[in-house]
Amino acid sequence: MPSKLTLDQVENAFLPAREITDPERFAGRKEQVEQSHLGLITDGANLAILGNRGVGKSSLARQVANLATGNNELLERYDIPHDRSLDYLALSYTCGDSVDTTAHLLERLLCSAGCLAPWVYDIPQAKRILTSYNPKFEASLLGVGVGFGGTRETEATTTPAGPAPDTMSVFTNVVSILAKEQPATDGILIIIDEFDQIKDKSGFASFLKSLATNVPSLRFALVGVAHDLYDLMKEHESSDRLFAGGVIPVPTMTAEELDGVIRIAELHVQDAITFDDEARHRLITLSQGHPYMLHLLGKHALRSAWREKRASICADDIDRTLQTIATSGADPVLEARYKRAIQSSRQREAVLKALAETERNGETWTTEAYPVAIRNGVENPSQFVGNLVTEDYGAEIAKVRERYYRFKDSLFRVYVLARPAQYSAADAAE
Repeated sequence: MPSKLTLDQVENAFLPAREITDPERFAGRKEQVEQSHLGLITDGANLAILGNRGVGKSSLARQVANLATGNNELLERYDIPHDRSLDYLALSYTCGDSVDTTAHLLERLLCSAGCLAPWVYDIPQAKRILTSYNPKFEASLLGVGVGFGGTRETEATTTPAGPAPDTMSVFTNVVSILAKEQPATDGILIIIDEFDQIKDKSGFASFLKSLATNVPSLRFALVGVAHDLYDLMKEHESSDRLFAGGVIPVPTMTAEELDGVIRIAELHVQDAITFDDEARHRLITLSQGHPYMLHLLGKHALRSAWREKRASICADDIDRTLQTIATSGADPVLEARYKRAIQSSRQREAVLKALAETERNGETWTTEAYPVAIRNGVENPSQFVGNLVTEDYGAEIAKVRERYYRFKDSLFRVYVLARPAQYSAADAAE
């Protein structure tokens, strides 16, 4: 192992903690990259990036931002036809549990230093609209940033007489003024990640329709956990017209794509540490198409190899890594959910794993799962399935129809499959 290999290189070869921003570190997803590019060049189309947790939606969204701002590296790598470099003002915002409504989201977009605020600050007319809309938009909320000319103007503002405008009107007026300044040739693109976290999305689709008329150069890219666009929007079926040509489903990654992730990580450490064929196969199998899980497992396996001065990682090393991840709480959220689901019951853990193991096409048939659980010492599997659908045990499982269940979160199912059992068969039953 070359002595020049640093811990910094090892720790950043795999990146489970954040999305992939650099096109050089991005693997696979040729079809989704092409769909994104076509959506960006389709007049009037908004984008919707849909898929389960842990499949790489946020990383794809970062590549959409790169494409929108003229970086054609992925288009050229994948030999995707293109005529020119795009020129959008691309802004991003990630929702969280604190974003409750559509109005609240628009306020955050306007006042976030990472989104519209730095641009609005340098346009006196737009800034006046915001700062006069008290108490919702205080001047102190406006971020510090460089706008069109790199300078700021100070202008006295007054609160207009008459009824106060609502948030949607304020947002429309502000972005309309910004669009007239033509900050970019192709318009403005606002990427909203974790859109599904917004508790009440009512009004958003209707608002998008009005924006299409009033500010046609403004586009949105919504990123969220959903099986389809209607599930993401949850307002009305005509929402799909707003995203014609821009709906991008993100499935689990193929084995070849996941192998590409491993290869990029090896190159990052200059091939000083590599994964042998069995280790690669084990990593890919455990990840079940979820790049997040591969990044998490790969990171800890690589760290152990560096500490032990090993130049190669084998399948046994991956299995040891699994145990380390479980005991160290490398992903405390998934681990906490796992422990809440099983609590102190070996039998409930066996049922949970049987459900994960027998899932097919997103559903588990109890006729297949129960025999697996019984072979693992469970006396009454249906009792524990009844537990797992309740909030007391995290409600990780949902009933689809008679005898059919599904995991609400596919990433959690992958974690259940990969994590070593907390209780052995020798442990006493309840």
